[in-house]
Order: sequence, then C-alpha cells, then structure tokens
Amino acid sequence: MALPYFIALCAALWVGFHLGAGYLVQRLPLLWIRRLPVVSQSWAWEEDGRIYERLRIRAWKDHLPEAGGFLPGGFSKRRLASRDPLYLERFAQETSRAELGHWLTWALALTFFLWTHWLVGWLMILYGGLINVPFILVQRYNRARLQRILADKYRRTAACPWD
Repeated sequence: MALPYFIALCAALWVGFHLGAGYLVQRLPLLWIRRLPVVSQSWAWEEDGRIYERLRIRAWKDHLPEAGGFLPGGFSKRRLASRDPLYLERFAQETSRAELGHWLTWALALTFFLWTHWLVGWLMILYGGLINVPFILVQRYNRARLQRILADKYRRTAACPWD
C-alpha cells in the first residue's frame, strides 16, 4: 500500500475510533460508569486535582476541543451552566464518561498490531497517548474541582440549617 493511502487509512481509523468510542460511552448508563473506579474516583496522589494545576492545566485546557454535545443527547462540558448541586453532580459524572471514552479510544490503538508492522503499532499507541492524555487529564482535573465545590456546598448547607 502506498504511504499516502496508508496515512489516510490510519487517519480515518482514528476519526472512527473517536466517534465510535464517544458513541459507545454516551450510551452507557452513568450508574455503570460510576462503578469504574479508574474513571470515577480521584487518587490521593492527585491531591484533589491540585497536581494538575502544577501542570498549568488552566492555561491550556480551554484550547482543547470539547465534543460532549456533538452527538445527540450529549453533555457539553465547555462551561458551567449552573451552580445547582444536581447539575454539578451530573457534570462530574459526565467527566467520568468523557474520560472513559478517551481511555477506550487510546486502547483501540492496539488494533494496529493486528494488521500493521509492530513498529507502526507502537507509533499508534504513542500517537493515541499524545492525543488522548491531555483530555484525560482535563477530565480528571475538572471532576476533582467539581467534587471539591460540591463538598464545600454540602458542608455549608449542613452548617447553615436555614438554607
């Protein structure tokens, strides 16, 4: 296969992987996704999302595309639309959905080992990481931030019985 056709095929596959993974995880019930600790919990080393601030995530996260609202029934995570606790909880859950989609997309790079040279397979895994890891980090950062906001809201509500 000529190199330009091979590159076009790989690019088309990556577009398909992103759309397919997004479509699949969008159809999964949030209850299932919440049960996956890898994408629903913060780890101690993340310091409630503060570790990502050291990566200067606030400086670059808004430059990444956000496709949560691209598919019908999706949830855009570009901006907060409300400070309502139920909305913030849903937003946090949707960050788990998005993170799962990016992990799945990256995992689909393994399929290149089935039909290409092993070196191409490793290059596709590297490419998949370069493309998906920034999105995974943003989802983890946003979820940790939302969980801090919610914990603070619940703490204040419990302390103020007149609210």
